[in-house]
Amino acid sequence: MTRIFVVDTSYLLEPYSVPGFSDRTFSTRLRERMAGLAGARFHVPAGCLYKFCDHISDVTDGNRRRHLAHRIATDVESSIARARPWLISPSKGLGELAGFIRAFASDPTRHAVGLTNSDVIEVANALKRKYGSSTDYRVHIWTRNAQLKAHEPDREPEPL
Repeated sequence: MTRIFVVDTSYLLEPYSVPGFSDRTFSTRLRERMAGLAGARFHVPAGCLYKFCDHISDVTDGNRRRHLAHRIATDVESSIARARPWLISPSKGLGELAGFIRAFASDPTRHAVGLTNSDVIEVANALKRKYGSSTDYRVHIWTRNAQLKAHEPDREPEPL
């Protein structure tokens, strides 16, 4: 079975050990889990990358901030060129953006999770629609946000 993980900012911060936004114990558990998921696909919604970089800008140590910024830039370039360490998944094109934000504005349930998290849900649902007809695929959302986790298309057994 192929497992697809849509990675929210809260999980993306962990492997980078972003000061003030990551937890050493959780980071270790996450790295161990990722190592045991050979063949899994990891998708990072584009909106999460923006939010991630906003957190980098909050790092007070200039050298650490610069290192993290260069590291994410390298990983994004690698992801675009080779789909490693993850795939970047925009849920909407520019032509669909206004409709997406209008749907957000009109739906009070989306207000509770926010626009970036709505994007995570959209990416997860699009992947489920794409691969859902096959019983060999499961789509999960990796997040530390319980409200967002509740929207994952397939319930993850033993989430972190």
